[in-house]
Amino acid sequence: MQPITPAGLDLLRSSLTDNNLVFLDGFHAVKHAARFGADIGLVACANEAKLQELADALAPDIAGELTSMAKAIDKKDVKKIGEMRSHWTGVWGVAARPTYTVEDILASPAPIILLENPQNGGNIGACIRVAAAANVGGVLLTGGADPWEPAVIRGAAGLQFAVPVANLETLEGLTRPIVAIDPEGDDIATATMPNQPILAFGTEREGLSDQLKSMANMRVSLPMKEGVSSVNLAVAVGIVLYSQALR
Repeated sequence: MQPITPAGLDLLRSSLTDNNLVFLDGFHAVKHAARFGADIGLVACANEAKLQELADALAPDIAGELTSMAKAIDKKDVKKIGEMRSHWTGVWGVAARPTYTVEDILASPAPIILLENPQNGGNIGACIRVAAAANVGGVLLTGGADPWEPAVIRGAAGLQFAVPVANLETLEGLTRPIVAIDPEGDDIATATMPNQPILAFGTEREGLSDQLKSMANMRVSLPMKEGVSSVNLAVAVGIVLYSQALR
């Protein structure tokens, strides 16, 4: 395996802040980027044997592609990438950031996830991960959170390349039926969802805004034990998606 060049290290560092690039944080992010057709500019590997083991076990369909493009990176150079960028798999990468539009997402016939003002990058990533698994039409975010920042990439395992994600600047003009996930709604176990819904989720602390609830065509709730006020955002997304898929 050839060593990474100084230009490669510079590319890794710049991908943390360059809006045209995506820092692929860990083997799974690199794997999914490659599997779903990302334009990968670099793969860096701190342990060649571990990369081969992971690729053979978890990505045999693209194992040769992953190992052939990898460049060796010394542990001391990992620190040069940036603070808190160590990853147990010892694999990192850089890919070109794809362009997804709100219009393209809204045109999908599949359900769409809307996250209103999410705050935690790991939670946002986990929502994207379960949305990709459930094959939704896309994930929209309000509030300005970046779905491509490294914490979100790590939480999503790079599945932003499998399901389109975009920031929604305004709630005005949404024409698809909106289903608000809200404690005051009907029990999701018996609710009948409309076709092609936008499934709207608020924060764990605040829930959905009054504006979004007023726009909703229906509200549904998740049954919970008395005294339990909420579940993790990504858990809620998974429950809603699979409760409908299993009907």
